[in-house]
Amino acid sequence: MSAPVNRPTFLTILCFLTFMSAVSGLWTQSERLWNPGITADKTRETFEAVRENLDRQGSAAQTKTMDKMFQAIIDQTTEENIKTSAIIMLIFESLSLYAAYLMWNLQRKGYFLYLGGIAVAFAAPLLMIGGWMGVITAMAGVFFSIFMAILYAFNLKHMY
Repeated sequence: MSAPVNRPTFLTILCFLTFMSAVSGLWTQSERLWNPGITADKTRETFEAVRENLDRQGSAAQTKTMDKMFQAIIDQTTEENIKTSAIIMLIFESLSLYAAYLMWNLQRKGYFLYLGGIAVAFAAPLLMIGGWMGVITAMAGVFFSIFMAILYAFNLKHMY
């Protein structure tokens, strides 16, 4: 018989949150990969609505700058870029899920795999998509994960 795992409650909660987030992300990214045209259309519509809303609220100088940025994003919202970002995020979500499993089992290498997943989610969109669309994809992929990585770091002392 093996000894029971003495996992801190905080680490258990973090792993559970990562499990749920990764599974949800895998589902969402799979849908994006299966239907890139629909996703591209919805994304363009969303950015158009945001741009129109900002146009009504901003000054002329701000509007002109923001209009150029939004137009660049809208132009880059293609089926191919949606597929590329979905594949990148599927890789990230898979790495996150496995990393959480390792940390659940108190294996320190899970933390470093988690950091590697964040690096993939940040660098790959910038390199493979580029432009404003790459920046937005990169930021969306790592925003919450960096916060989680900091919280996981507090638990490294419990991992071997």
